[in-house]
Amino acid sequence: MKTATEGDTVSTLLAVVADLLRGDKHSRRTIAGSTGKSLPTADRWIEQIEATLPNTRRMREGKTTWLVYDGRRVPSRSAATGACVAASLASAFEGSAQERNLKDARDYILKERGEVFGDLERKFVLAPRGGEYALPEAGADLDEIVEALLQNARLRFEYRHNDGRTETLTIEPLSLVLFEHRFYVLTPRDRGFYPYRFARMAHVQRLEEPFNYPSKGAYDPAAILAQGFGIHTYGTGPVEDVEIVLLEPWASFALSHRWHPTQRAVRLPDGTVSVMLQVRYCRELETWVLGFGEHARVMRPERLRQEIGSRLQKAAAVYQPAPTGRPSIAKTRRQGAEHQAKRRRK
Repeated sequence: MKTATEGDTVSTLLAVVADLLRGDKHSRRTIAGSTGKSLPTADRWIEQIEATLPNTRRMREGKTTWLVYDGRRVPSRSAATGACVAASLASAFEGSAQERNLKDARDYILKERGEVFGDLERKFVLAPRGGEYALPEAGADLDEIVEALLQNARLRFEYRHNDGRTETLTIEPLSLVLFEHRFYVLTPRDRGFYPYRFARMAHVQRLEEPFNYPSKGAYDPAAILAQGFGIHTYGTGPVEDVEIVLLEPWASFALSHRWHPTQRAVRLPDGTVSVMLQVRYCRELETWVLGFGEHARVMRPERLRQEIGSRLQKAAAVYQPAPTGRPSIAKTRRQGAEHQAKRRRK
C-alpha cells in the first residue's frame, strides 16, 4: 500500500503529465517551481516521461530545454542520429537532387524533434577518394536512375564499353550500388546480373514501362556481390577457395581489415598471416593480390598462383635497364676522371 507521501508524489507527477497533454510545456525549472521538487528530481521525471509517454520530445529555445507533447508522431532519437550519419554520404551524390535530399531529411527530422547539433558537416565525413567521375555534371542522369528504382520503371541509355564500343540499352534496374565511391546499376543479363558503370552511361531516360521487381529469393544483391571479388558479378565460373599468405607489414594489417565478407585471417607459426576467401576467379582478384607486391604468396588455386607469378615476371622485366648504344652516366664520369688523371701524370 502506498504511503501518503508516495501518493502525493504520484499525483504531482500526473499533474505535470496533464499539463503536457493540455499543450503546456515544462522545463526542469518550471517542474521544480510548480511541484516543490528539486532540480535533480525534475530531471528524472523528464527522462521518465519522455521514455514512457509517446510523442513527448525535448525542444530547445535559447538556453532553455522544454519538454513538450506533440499529438503528431515525432521521429525518434535513433532516427535523428541515423539521419545525421546518413547525411554524410551526400557528397557521394554531388550535383544530383539526392545530395540535397539527404541533408533535407536530416534537417527535417531534427526540426521535428526540436534538436540542434552543431558542426555536423565536420563531425561525420565521407572521404571520397577519387569520387564518381561523372558527377556533378551528370547529376540529372543519376536522379533519373533513382526515380526509376523507386517506381520499378525501365531505363534507356547509351552505354560505352571498355573497348570503346557504344550501344543503346533498355534495362530493368534492380539496385544502385556504390562501390569504392563509384556508382553501378545492377540489372539482369542473360542468366546472371550485370553492373553497368554509371560514368559510362549517357542520355539516361526513365521509361513509362513498369516491371515486376523480383522476390528476394530470386534476387538478393548482397548474396550476389559476395560471390565475386569487387563489383563484377557477371560470370559462370565456380566459387573457389582462395588462399594467400601475407608477410609483414601486410600480415598484421590483415588481422584487422576485411576485404571480403567470406574472409578468414589466421596468424601462422612463422608470423605470416593466411588470408582465405571463397570467390569466383576474376581479374579484380588478380589485381588485389598484385597490390601486395613481394609481400604476398599465393597458395591456391594453382591457376591464380601461376598467373600472379607470370605477371610479376613481366612487371619486373619492365624495370630492367634498357640496352643503349651510349655508355651510362656513371661510366662516362669514370672514364672522364681516368682521362684527367692521365693528363696530370704527363
